[in-house]
Amino acid sequence: MSRRKIILRLEDIRYAYGHSVALNNVDFVLFEGEIHAITGDHRSGKTTLGKIIAGSEKKQEGRMWFDGFEINNLTIQKAIQLGIGMVYQVQKNLVPSMNAVENVFSGNHHKFFITKKDREQMENSCQELLGNFNLDLPLDTPLYKLSERDRQIINICHVLARRPKVLILDDIVNSLLPSEVDQVFELLKQEKEQGTSIIYITSNLNEVFKIADRVTILQEGYRKGTENVQALDPARLVNLAFTSNVNESQKTSVSSLLNSYQESMIDDLPIGEMLVNQQYEVVFLNQQAKKLLKHIPLQYRNKPFSQLCEFLNESVLSDIASFFNSGSGGSLEAVKVGDSILKFTFSPIIDQNAERIGTNIFIEDMSFDYQTREYLMQANKNASVAALAAGVAHEIKNPLAIIQNYVDLIKLTHLDEECVTNVTHIERELKRISEIIGNLLSFSRINRLSFQPLSLEKVLEEVLMLLGHRLSQKNISVKKKFKSISFVNGDENKLKQLFINLIMNANEAVLDYGIIELELAEDTSNRTVSAIVSDNGHGISYQDRDKIFYPFYTTKMSRTNIGLGLSICQNIVELHKGVMKFSSAQGQKTSFIVTFPALNREDDI
Repeated sequence: MSRRKIILRLEDIRYAYGHSVALNNVDFVLFEGEIHAITGDHRSGKTTLGKIIAGSEKKQEGRMWFDGFEINNLTIQKAIQLGIGMVYQVQKNLVPSMNAVENVFSGNHHKFFITKKDREQMENSCQELLGNFNLDLPLDTPLYKLSERDRQIINICHVLARRPKVLILDDIVNSLLPSEVDQVFELLKQEKEQGTSIIYITSNLNEVFKIADRVTILQEGYRKGTENVQALDPARLVNLAFTSNVNESQKTSVSSLLNSYQESMIDDLPIGEMLVNQQYEVVFLNQQAKKLLKHIPLQYRNKPFSQLCEFLNESVLSDIASFFNSGSGGSLEAVKVGDSILKFTFSPIIDQNAERIGTNIFIEDMSFDYQTREYLMQANKNASVAALAAGVAHEIKNPLAIIQNYVDLIKLTHLDEECVTNVTHIERELKRISEIIGNLLSFSRINRLSFQPLSLEKVLEEVLMLLGHRLSQKNISVKKKFKSISFVNGDENKLKQLFINLIMNANEAVLDYGIIELELAEDTSNRTVSAIVSDNGHGISYQDRDKIFYPFYTTKMSRTNIGLGLSICQNIVELHKGVMKFSSAQGQKTSFIVTFPALNREDDI
């Protein structure tokens, strides 16, 4: 499969408004002919990133490449020349006193004198662009006489008239009707098919799933992750993209609480969401929450949670009440509702003075995940039973050998015919029991680790050879700092599994043209050898750092990732009597350090 062309790449972009940091070491990659959504909470930095790409804000730190060439001192005029166009939330490109044709082609027509023929061509092109939205209006009407909806469509057409290579749209559908939003999406798909690269900035996650190929999540100026939309787990996307904060001015009433979350935005989310006020009354349930809970009546607003969810057992209701009363975040797993296994995640809604004014509850269907965990737990239990069976089989095998020895001694003596017959029967049964024990040992045999002196340099080189194609697909730069160090006593296959996991984690954390560093170091005083795997990805957030080694805990957005990678890595390290640690700077670098006992130099091979 051919490698996709990168049309735009940003590295370590930083921007601050005074003391307020809008973007903090943000990386971004845009492919040719893709729709890439940028989402996040209010003031996450998404609009600022779009403005930097469009040249209306100047990056303060970092580097930027367009179509393979690095660009500096980007302005709006230079961006337009390169083929970058942006549709802003505020219609800053439009002149209210000018009509639709004049606004669409303002700055887009290169002739100083416009002839009658030019005018006719402009009018025809304008009608064609407006026709994409089924918009028929008098072309000579000044903009100030048109509706907000019509002005927004003309705003979009103004940028489309330039035929940009990169089209940026910043929350442009708020003033449009649903049918017009669908028309915008259809037009964007057509532009994508023609090779246009589109950056779609939105806080509406439902739009992300409808239109985007990939999505980048920003939170408080940091890049939290970039993922293919088809592989997304909606719950993880919501948790990464949004925080539960409202402004001081919004805390006084139930209606303002709901308005702060934009009912239209969350109603179609693919994850259940419920808003509860300080009186524990349900303010809002989106469609997915109603579907998952099954028993919610049509008239639910402002009714007590306990009354609406009385179908839950008393123990669950008691646990939920504890979350409400404590005001702390957390989750309640394995809640059975009908045939489904649900997970409730509680997030307090707080104002700027850290006062709680309600609770946001995310509801996820964990039936598949729960079944997977049960399967893995059962597999682990089966492995334990197999190990026990193997031990019992070995214990039985020893006395059987002793009995066989005594039978052989008896056969050396003179026996009458009846005794010979009895001994023959005993031997036959002994053989049958031995076969049963052999089959049991074969069934329950657990692969033993094969420890031997190993060079970590050789192990890492072989792992890099195995992963070379995967890394080259993203143009990853692998920097090696290998020294001549002592060997370790280890199982080659297990150590390869360890480093494959760590390097692939790094590969997922970085964007195209990212950097992965591999370093080997020896501490002769403590007789240890360390391998360090580092990346320049988006870092590990502070709230995740205590949990990353937990089984089934994952920060990745992919619905197929069940969070066992680092837990398995830690287990492999412990089997080798080693230690695994990590360090991470949010938005910059993450390093995993695994340290093993070193063999004595005289024992090295």
